[in-house]
Amino acid sequence: MHTFYKIVYLIFTVGLVACSSPPAESYYHQGRQYRENDQPVEAMNAFIAATRVHSREYSFKARSYSNMATMCRITERHDLAYTLYEQSLHQFALANDTLAQAYALNNMAWEQAVMAHKSEATQLIRSALDCCADTAVQYKVLESQAAACLYAEEYDSVLFYVQKSPQQSVYLDILLAQAYTFLGKNDSALYYAEQVVKQTSNPRYLDDVYFILTNCDSSAQADSIRSLASTRTDIQRQLERNDPAWIEAMLLAEQSLMPQNHPMKSKIWYLVLALILLLSGTTCAWFFWLRRRKENSLEQQCRALRKSPDLRKELQWNDYPQFCAVCNARLSGIVSKLEQRELSEREIRICVLVLIGLSYAQMAEVLIRAENGIGKDKYLVAKHLGVSVKDLQETLRSIAREK
Repeated sequence: MHTFYKIVYLIFTVGLVACSSPPAESYYHQGRQYRENDQPVEAMNAFIAATRVHSREYSFKARSYSNMATMCRITERHDLAYTLYEQSLHQFALANDTLAQAYALNNMAWEQAVMAHKSEATQLIRSALDCCADTAVQYKVLESQAAACLYAEEYDSVLFYVQKSPQQSVYLDILLAQAYTFLGKNDSALYYAEQVVKQTSNPRYLDDVYFILTNCDSSAQADSIRSLASTRTDIQRQLERNDPAWIEAMLLAEQSLMPQNHPMKSKIWYLVLALILLLSGTTCAWFFWLRRRKENSLEQQCRALRKSPDLRKELQWNDYPQFCAVCNARLSGIVSKLEQRELSEREIRICVLVLIGLSYAQMAEVLIRAENGIGKDKYLVAKHLGVSVKDLQETLRSIAREK
């Protein structure tokens, strides 16, 4: 048996080596480098490869999922981004990184907020705070809460949550600018739009700034901000969601969530799985056979005793030590096991008769007493064992089968 286990272990190890690939960390860093070089397709392929490595590099797999989600967020594929952030949450949980889990939950909340699912976003924000009440997490969830209110058209609540934040950011400034726009406070909207333009050249935020300028009254200030924004970037040229390469990268991200089939690796893993299942099935069958053999042996003895023409004589009924020896030998040590449960001699005799499966009339004949008292005896024995009279026989069989 030991040799068989060694062979299975060797085959399993060979399978793992055959299916080995570069570490997830290597793919992750490649993806980051491609992303910085504005190569979205290559970056997405690298991140996908990192998530498919058969290893326990949960942290790098989680970061890869998170980067994929961020790329989807850039192109406003918020449903896809949410699913990928969800995958990153699962990997961070495997890595036992509670802070990263909180950030992943907050990112999921942001995506729900943008999709105008305020209640789902609020629930995820609570989960993030429950996961890790770090100060930085608290600052980030305020942004998500403000975004949830913005997309739910609760503009006064946006101002409330932004004012609660002890530190400003470009995220908060753009939320404020948008909220003031919808509230019709053009001067405040233009002020925060100008702050956004001064802080970043990110096409996503500058695109929002153009929206704000379009919806504000024409003024010298609006023209000034528009002029400043145009010197920072060409919005139509750099908006990544309109770039064919980014569209292709999004398709790759969608496909990565579908079941994959790599023929060679699949065959090896199927072989390993088949061997494991074969081993498990053989082991279970062996234990089942042993148990059935023991059960059949006990049942055969009970059947033979039920058919005995003189059960009292066959069980050595009048000599208790001999009675114990016969019952232990023929009924899987039942007397010794019942004595451990502190049953009396009288109760043990009743138990043996119940185990054999005698009727009330047959038990009365063996005990040489009235049939109407047998029920009370069975009740007292069942009460001692803590079971019902109905389950008494099956309980005794279970006790007999115990090792």
